[in-house]
Amino acid sequence: MREQRRCGGGRPSVRWSRWIAAFLEMALVAGIAGCGGAGSKQVKYPVRAVTLVVPYAPGGSSDLSARPVADAMKEILGQPMVVVNKPGGGGSVGAAEVAAGKNDGYTLLNASIGPITIVPYTTQVSYNYESFEPIAQLTDIPLALAVSKNSKFQTLKDFVEYAKANPGAIKYGHPGAGNIQHITMERFCQSVGIKVTQVPYEGANPAVAALLGGHVDATVTGTQEITGQYKSGEIRVLGVTSASRVDMLPDVPTFKEQGYDLVAGVWYGVLAPKGTPKEIVDKLADAFKKACQDSKVLEAWKKLYLTPAYLGPEEFAQRIKKDAATNQKVVESIGLSKK
Repeated sequence: MREQRRCGGGRPSVRWSRWIAAFLEMALVAGIAGCGGAGSKQVKYPVRAVTLVVPYAPGGSSDLSARPVADAMKEILGQPMVVVNKPGGGGSVGAAEVAAGKNDGYTLLNASIGPITIVPYTTQVSYNYESFEPIAQLTDIPLALAVSKNSKFQTLKDFVEYAKANPGAIKYGHPGAGNIQHITMERFCQSVGIKVTQVPYEGANPAVAALLGGHVDATVTGTQEITGQYKSGEIRVLGVTSASRVDMLPDVPTFKEQGYDLVAGVWYGVLAPKGTPKEIVDKLADAFKKACQDSKVLEAWKKLYLTPAYLGPEEFAQRIKKDAATNQKVVESIGLSKK
């Protein structure tokens, strides 16, 4: 009778019941973890501060446009977004550092068109546009071709016709050789068959000052750089390179309106190192989209004459690829290719 109790009695059955309960609990946990479908991942992100690298010195458009966004992202993501300036090499120093960093979503690049789609073709750098995962385009600044208020050029057509009749006679200033302003103007000249003399300066402000001082006949720069002088009547803007007219210069026609097929601009956007998980990229893209609609961000950008122009990861990637191909061709044609 004792043997019978050992084999069929209470203690063995209790152990058996506990084993079954543990098995069912494990199965339940596994079922919950897999409820998102086959191959799904639950990524807990972010759990700490995210660094946004600005590859320029404090105080410029890239820096000033990034800071209100970073402030908004803290509320959206629930973790701080810290802006860190890494200037040097026309933006390439900061870009290279982010490209070589961890692809965990905690270090991002506040990128602009130059370091990503031009510098890799003019300078020996350790990255190219394919070294990044595009997350979101934030703003897009058209370029403007401006002349002084006393210029003989009243329209873009006047400018082109004079340049055709007087090759090399027109001198135009820009913020530096190989910048998007220089590349875009050379692209335009090639498309209409004119030759002008380019004069590089150390930044947009010196280029505009040279125009106001009569040292050059024209300048090409971002619209935000000359809006004040335009409104005060110091300069005349012959055209903007946007697809449609811009709010800050509503009376200025686009190049396309005047019969010239040129659309270009200086975009600012956010990139992550290649291989950053899609779940993190998508979460960040959604968060940046919300930040681009934040009233404080929009007010700050308005003061800087920046145009909101959000693009998600796929659209932004397409634009970067297209800009890189276009700019590479121009760089090669004007002899700026890296050796």
